[in-house]
Amino acid sequence: MARMPVAKRRELLLEAAFRVISRHGVDGATTRAICAEAQMTLSTFHYVFDSRDDLLAALVQRGTDSELAVIAASLTDATADRPSGADGLRNILRESLFGYLDGVIADPEREQAMISLNQYARQAKGLTQSGGEMYLRYYEAIAYGLALAAQMTAVEWDEPVDDLAPLVVAATDGITLAYLNTRDEKVCRRIAEAAVLMLLTHVREPLGSHTTTHRDDNTRGT
Repeated sequence: MARMPVAKRRELLLEAAFRVISRHGVDGATTRAICAEAQMTLSTFHYVFDSRDDLLAALVQRGTDSELAVIAASLTDATADRPSGADGLRNILRESLFGYLDGVIADPEREQAMISLNQYARQAKGLTQSGGEMYLRYYEAIAYGLALAAQMTAVEWDEPVDDLAPLVVAATDGITLAYLNTRDEKVCRRIAEAAVLMLLTHVREPLGSHTTTHRDDNTRGT
């Protein structure tokens, strides 16, 4: 039998850890439980990872990368064939949040594991920084997405995107928790719609569009 590459062993252990954490939480994800799930020996585990916390830190990194990939894919899909102006931005925001929800529905166990990991990281010595960095990366990615969406639809935000990004992350957190606890897709879509309406209150049309509207109003008044 061919020797399994270390990278493949690492992959299998991380996937196994996600599954164990989604079922039993981080406390239940002992090295023995993870090895049993991955059908590997403890010696193999310690050959790939220095410790359990080393694996958990890698898991936070991997999970964050996966979440950001979902966000990026949702944004890319939403910006295709978009109209300009506030209507175009509304479409991008709705489709992006609905795309995120679709990702949660497709793999709720992974989302549950990420929540458990973040809560554990905030309390575990040596992992606190990983938990904080996870959210900072979310904020950065969302801020970039908001700036790009505004640029593509020729509108402007009335506040810096860095200040608006945490509001979007709060909405995605709400969507995730609502779905994990109720499995009610309709409720989650209402949360997404409310988040879109809130964000649209921070949109201002470019100066050119205001000028055009004002000229049209004067024309109708004469």
